Amino acid sequence: MKKFNATILTASALVLGLAVAGCTSGKDSAFSADNPVAKIGNVTITQEQMYDKLKKDAGKRVMADIITLELYKQEGAARGITVTDQELDARVNPVKEKLGSPERFQQYLKDKQMTEQELREGVRAVMLRDKLFEKDNPITEEQIKEYYEKNKDKFEGTFEEARPKVIEKVKARNKRNNMDKWIDELYKKHNVQIMDKDLEKEKEVEEEEETTTSSK
Repeated sequence: MKKFNATILTASALVLGLAVAGCTSGKDSAFSADNPVAKIGNVTITQEQMYDKLKKDAGKRVMADIITLELYKQEGAARGITVTDQELDARVNPVKEKLGSPERFQQYLKDKQMTEQELREGVRAVMLRDKLFEKDNPITEEQIKEYYEKNKDKFEGTFEEARPKVIEKVKARNKRNNMDKWIDELYKKHNVQIMDKDLEKEKEVEEEEETTTSSK
């Protein structure tokens, strides 16, 4: 399953910002191949060196995340599917409450190297993605019951009592099995074209954990 990491927004913004600035001419441009970003003794590290390194190490993943974020926005707008501020608050506020204080929440953001706005944008993107995906790939009552029957020893109580957790498990399996194909279909539907061939996405290799759990 393609995973979205909210912290990628920071890296995406940095790489995209450098790339866009690099295409901007004139003395007001923030980017210049020779602009220094660091100095070690007499050796200077330039913006171009930093961008080239970022592009090589993380460019494909960052480009894929930038594209999928835009795909979700365009697909959501086309279908009238959105994530309201109330829905977003319902997902973000429990994180704040769990941390216990505003100070600990700010430390959490600092540790993740993001602002609260970046966190909210990342969570909103995931929620919008899930809404769109579940519209196109709904789970059925038969799948829910079948999963419970095969795994009832892992749940407490009756089927109805375990139902919310069973649905979570079935939804997670559904994403593992179908998310990559669904995103590929969005790429085709919205005619995604990557001009820089060095940034073309590679098919992700599923993590071992996902591969083993998908068979359940």
